[in-house]
Amino acid sequence: MWQSLLHRRFTLLWACSIFMGAAFPTALRADPGASAATFLELGFGARPLGLGEAFVAISDDVSALYYNPAGLALPASPGLSGGDGRKYELLMSHALQIQDVALSQVGFVTRPFGVSLTSLRVNGIERRSSETAEPEGKAGASDMALAVSGARQVAGFGFGATARFIRSELGGASANAFAMDFGVLRRLERFPVSVGAGVANLGTKVRFLDEAFPLPLIVRLGAAAGMTRSFPHALSLQADLPRDSGLILRLGAEYRGFGPFSLRAGFRTSTRAQRDAVLGKALGSTASGLSEFYGFFTGVGVRTRFGNLDYALIPFGELGQAHRVSFSFAFGGSGAKAAEATP
Repeated sequence: MWQSLLHRRFTLLWACSIFMGAAFPTALRADPGASAATFLELGFGARPLGLGEAFVAISDDVSALYYNPAGLALPASPGLSGGDGRKYELLMSHALQIQDVALSQVGFVTRPFGVSLTSLRVNGIERRSSETAEPEGKAGASDMALAVSGARQVAGFGFGATARFIRSELGGASANAFAMDFGVLRRLERFPVSVGAGVANLGTKVRFLDEAFPLPLIVRLGAAAGMTRSFPHALSLQADLPRDSGLILRLGAEYRGFGPFSLRAGFRTSTRAQRDAVLGKALGSTASGLSEFYGFFTGVGVRTRFGNLDYALIPFGELGQAHRVSFSFAFGGSGAKAAEATP
């Protein structure tokens, strides 16, 4: 009886965390650009980016460290990194963002625990005098986030949490912050359906000199279908509630019917003002080619005996395109034995 009571209290704790986080974006609504450490919004890994980041209800690989740590409590999907029940999973990702912004990420998982590191670097930022506004040379900026995640399965539900240390540096000044993520994930047994929810970046403010800025708090709610041995494809729908913008809807699809190859596509909504600004309409110009497809995501993956290689393309209007490449693999232990030990 005491175990049942403990499970109920454990579930209630995570439910309260999710719903409290859902209330914060409304209670603490801010103007676009009011949050600091916005590199925390750039996603993790190429596979979720190819799905339009509609990933909170999937979270079946190392990228769960970012989108929903509750995924660490459940087995990885068949055929994906760690899907054979191997003991360790590793993901390495690099991105060439717009304006020569470089983003590197690494995640390591031994279920139900994991660690991740994100590093972003920007060079060549023009420094100007606060008095005359005259150029004073170039400056650099960097951001880093180190996170530790853990999860547990209770009554068929996965519950997860992440603790994150954040450090930002800009032109010789630096600031630190701490944040927590909470997530819940449920994969139904009778139907190939998963539902998930999470709140990310609950934490302290980033303080530069005399000014403090909040972290980019976000709540994610989603559902996904597929991801079984008989139907390995995936279709995912997600609603994001960011602190500093309105509701965002995301849709992602993954097709794995071409042998070792996977095709992915995604879409996210945006306001008309955001789209006009990104496409350059606010300045009288218009994006062309791939850049015009702002809000759409595409990706491809290939599974080999050595690991999974994934790529995603994200158009950013007048600013160009962002590219994300990831390589993930699983190792250690006997596949069958490790799969039986997965909680």
